[in-house]
Amino acid sequence: MVRRFALLFCLLLAACGPDGGSAPFTDSRLPPSLSPRFFPPEGWAWGLVQAGDLPPQRYGVASPPTGVDAHLLILPGYGESAEAWFETVSDFNRRGYTVWVLDGAGQGGSGRFGVNRDNGHVPGLEPDLMGVRAMLRLVIPQDGKPVFLLGSQNGALIALLAGGDLRRSGGVIASSPASRTPLSPLGEAMGRVGLKGLRQPGDPGWSRSSPWRTGAPGRDRFRNEVQQAWAQANPDLRMGAPSIGRRLAMNAARDQAETALPALTTPVLLIRAAPPLNAGCRQAAACEIAPGPPGMVGPYSQLEADGPRGAWLDSIDKFMRRQTAAVDPGAKPLPDHGR
Repeated sequence: MVRRFALLFCLLLAACGPDGGSAPFTDSRLPPSLSPRFFPPEGWAWGLVQAGDLPPQRYGVASPPTGVDAHLLILPGYGESAEAWFETVSDFNRRGYTVWVLDGAGQGGSGRFGVNRDNGHVPGLEPDLMGVRAMLRLVIPQDGKPVFLLGSQNGALIALLAGGDLRRSGGVIASSPASRTPLSPLGEAMGRVGLKGLRQPGDPGWSRSSPWRTGAPGRDRFRNEVQQAWAQANPDLRMGAPSIGRRLAMNAARDQAETALPALTTPVLLIRAAPPLNAGCRQAAACEIAPGPPGMVGPYSQLEADGPRGAWLDSIDKFMRRQTAAVDPGAKPLPDHGR
């Protein structure tokens, strides 16, 4: 059976042409169904960053209209693109932050490692880690402002692993860090014989009726439909289940994050994490545990209903202001946002 999958993979390679849909995607068409709160933030601009000879990763950035207090680099979870974070970027812009969103390696608008664009394959952890390091060293300005990493799901694990690369004051916010996703016996066998670029049998690709999700949706149906709306209007953003290689990389990220967290000296805010990560947080030098606001039901915190989502935003804002004030006593206090 494994040989049959290998033959199918070769046929797919032959059928997809020289590019195979692997090029990065640096713009997106506005879905007609979206309300203005989900539109791109004012002044939003796209860019590409490339680490070595890896496929380029897409990022976007928007700044507040007045002074900047800090930089915030958002790392979405698997299956999400920067577009799903536009409303949240605008919220953080209003609070005084320049916000960057880096699409994960092999997903969203980033270049692909394989020919099946909705597969989201990566050969390991390094592409995502190298992409974050390239953003920190080459793209985000060296202007003396603190830099924070905000990761969601598997992006939260990448943020924890990259936290030691923050050379300026700042910190890491790990929101709903992803759990391990065990492979089926056949998936494990396919990985051992070099078929990591394929999905394990039974895992679905993208479809209009059932977009890929890694957890329960929140209680705001309009926010829950945002990622799918962008994918329907922009085929290059469509993501199905991850490849075997990405599943293995996700599991490795979880294992390494649990090991690395106790020794991390960078300030960390851990939101809605499982017991092993919470235990590591208690051993770390400067790690806070937040159980998550009441009423939050899914792992997509930025897409929840107004109440729990607003509390989530406030907890992150307060954490960043505390860390900023620790190195800059003149930093402005947390403002009243009229909540």
